[in-house]
Amino acid sequence: MADAGSGGEWETLSSERLIETPYFSLRSDRLRLPDGAIKDPYYVVERPDAAIIFPVTADGEVILVRQYRPPIAAMELGLPAGLVEAGEKPEAAAHRELLEETGFGGGEWTALGAVASSPGLKDNWAYLFLARGVGEVEAPSPDEHERVEVVRVSVGDLRRMTRNGEIASSSGVAAILMSIEELTPKGS
Repeated sequence: MADAGSGGEWETLSSERLIETPYFSLRSDRLRLPDGAIKDPYYVVERPDAAIIFPVTADGEVILVRQYRPPIAAMELGLPAGLVEAGEKPEAAAHRELLEETGFGGGEWTALGAVASSPGLKDNWAYLFLARGVGEVEAPSPDEHERVEVVRVSVGDLRRMTRNGEIASSSGVAAILMSIEELTPKGS
């Protein structure tokens, strides 16, 4: 049971897994709401957690990746990111994904927290990391079907890029805004 935070509890009466793939599962829940009403079905997409990295070099360049995203039928420009594997800690996944997608590593890392990109539909969390002072350490080694272009931009360009939709991922935008706040001297 989960507390709805407003005077009652939601109760899961039953749950059925409808689809299971290596990337997501779909389940159908039957829920009792705090007022006694029944919501059936309530669909939940189960996904592994993700790690999203805001990697900035000592020269103030942010390392982004551009890749085709079939669900939106568009090239996406965004932060390096990837799924947290079973048994893996989010920060370890972040280090691994940054290295695989971009060839960058090292630096000083700060955990910025976690966000839920679509909590009305998906059950996963995106863990956000700021990586200061990263550098090229090896050639990128993306997954077999990833076609990733590494793009360098200045920190100053990112606000404009998020406002005009060049960067569209909601979790990525959250990581950018939180990182810029972290990088901005207090009192500025």
